[in-house]
Amino acid sequence: MCGIVGLWGGPGDKNERQALAADMAKTLAHRGPDHQIAWAADHESIALGHARLSVIDLSTSANQPFFSEDGRYALVYNGELYNYRSLRSELRAQGRAFHTESDTEVIAKACEAWGVSRAVRRFTGMFAFALWDSQEKRLTLARDRLGIKPLYFGVARGVFLFASELKPFFRHPAFVGRISEQALAAYFRYCYVPAPFSIFEGVHKLEPGWLLYVDAEQRLSREQYWNAFALASARPPSTTRSIGEFADAFERIASTVVEEHLVADVPLGAFLSGGIDSSLVVALAQRASTQPVRTFSIGFKDARFDEAPYAKAVAAHLGCQHTEAYVDYSETLGLVAELSSFYDEPFADSSQIPMLMLSRLTRRHVTVALSGDGGDELFAGYDRYYWMARLQRAQSRIPARMLRWLGGMPRERIMRWGLRALATVGMKRSRAIVASDSVAHLARMLARRDDYRYLYQTTPMSVATLRDAPILRCEAEPRLWLDDEQIHRRFTDRIEWMQFIDLMMYLPDDILQKVDRASMAASLEARVPLLDHRLVEFSWTVPRKLKFDHGVGKVLLRKVLSRYLPRSLIDRPKQGFSVPLASWLTRDLRGWAESLMVPELLNRDDLLLPERCRELWRNFVTGQAGHTQSAAWALLMFLDWRRRYGY
Repeated sequence: MCGIVGLWGGPGDKNERQALAADMAKTLAHRGPDHQIAWAADHESIALGHARLSVIDLSTSANQPFFSEDGRYALVYNGELYNYRSLRSELRAQGRAFHTESDTEVIAKACEAWGVSRAVRRFTGMFAFALWDSQEKRLTLARDRLGIKPLYFGVARGVFLFASELKPFFRHPAFVGRISEQALAAYFRYCYVPAPFSIFEGVHKLEPGWLLYVDAEQRLSREQYWNAFALASARPPSTTRSIGEFADAFERIASTVVEEHLVADVPLGAFLSGGIDSSLVVALAQRASTQPVRTFSIGFKDARFDEAPYAKAVAAHLGCQHTEAYVDYSETLGLVAELSSFYDEPFADSSQIPMLMLSRLTRRHVTVALSGDGGDELFAGYDRYYWMARLQRAQSRIPARMLRWLGGMPRERIMRWGLRALATVGMKRSRAIVASDSVAHLARMLARRDDYRYLYQTTPMSVATLRDAPILRCEAEPRLWLDDEQIHRRFTDRIEWMQFIDLMMYLPDDILQKVDRASMAASLEARVPLLDHRLVEFSWTVPRKLKFDHGVGKVLLRKVLSRYLPRSLIDRPKQGFSVPLASWLTRDLRGWAESLMVPELLNRDDLLLPERCRELWRNFVTGQAGHTQSAAWALLMFLDWRRRYGY
């Protein structure tokens, strides 16, 4: 795992460009602590930089930039290619000679032999790379199919820049960051900036499954080599297989994938929360291993957030070598103040905190860790899918006239009506409030059942933050995947539609960004076997009832996991990877939070409404107006980012 940077154009000679690329690469030393190297062309104004974490072929001969034997191509690459051995054998049979044992050389020679467009379709793995062709005077950027590895690009005053993160951009004198109002509005809606946007105008994320070509005149063209929508549309769910046959097929593919992910020349382990996804990955890894798999988890003293006992029980049953650590609150206080240094774009998924803690714990023992991310999106594990099921069930049972009546009724009136009704049957007031609020929200969902953006942004347990409390002067959000009418027509089942939107937005821009930044902050390589494209494509052939049925998600994964674990370790409520953030913010972290609510950050430009920001914070601290924890956290993370980077 590594970090890559590059620049093309601008003033200066070769030595100046090389020094600048080296400076940019050093900002990614956490991604690649073993080597940071830069190169500049003799006769072109291009320079490439690389920060290496050595995982496959630890020798210096595998350092980057990597050059073809004739000097035509230069490659910088971040990721892992899991089928590199079979591709190397094929290329050798075609007469290509190899001088290292690295997957980097396989990528370089595959692109040389087959061209980038054909080669990338053959790659199985996670990657972001840049290939310079000195003969054609063309730079090609590529990103893996699911967006596991990040890649930013943009043009600043005539200089084309790219990097794994935004920090290298800050070091180039041509870059003047201007915050995008649309991207900021999207951030405050989702707690992340969705691709292809970045927080800055003129800087973009290369979307998953795409190639970007840059020519000598800095003209950009793109090619999509993996189209998730087209592939999902071409693979209708099978209706002839039984659940046992689907389980056999999934287990067969997943076993191959996990075994490929175990290849490394450094110590390897796995994250283990005790949930279905990580438990399944660890179970398959343990079956493929000759030694006990090293597993890692963290715990909290607050039982509401503590999954450590489940992880320990799963590890014991599977025969793993398990390590756990309980979080010290004093460590948390220091870590929160560091977050914006690792997430150099505003990012406010609070599970970033335990993810970073887990990564640091794991890195003390291994260099590579398997993760269970992806199962929720592919096999309908999130609670918000339950709400989509409720919506569809109610819509099929409630007459249209009543739907209109419920939708027009104020939320407060529905809650008062519900509280009175539930009180008559003896339900405790605390439970009655929750139940009544659920009924009120379902009524509003029913009234706007054809408004897809509303459904996605307001489904309980969804990813939206600010709903009725605007704090921005400009709230114009960009068009995103959830606005695409073609996708609405293709996925008539609301659960499947939401799964697909999560796959295209929430997964790459929240979940995978969180895992990448947290693991790389600890110089740890995180691998995600469940997001191998073969498993993703297989998931599209699985009927919805084997994903979500009668209020239960991940039906098929539960079936497969039951072959390795007893039901007592499988059938429990989904807990999620979270922390007691609300209590931390109102107590231990309150001083840090209020140090951000200052005029120099709130009044810096015309982006925020300062008094509304202060009001949001006051209401959160006092528990008024229903402001959510995520809204307060999103504001604090943005302000902390501003303070650190000066934008």
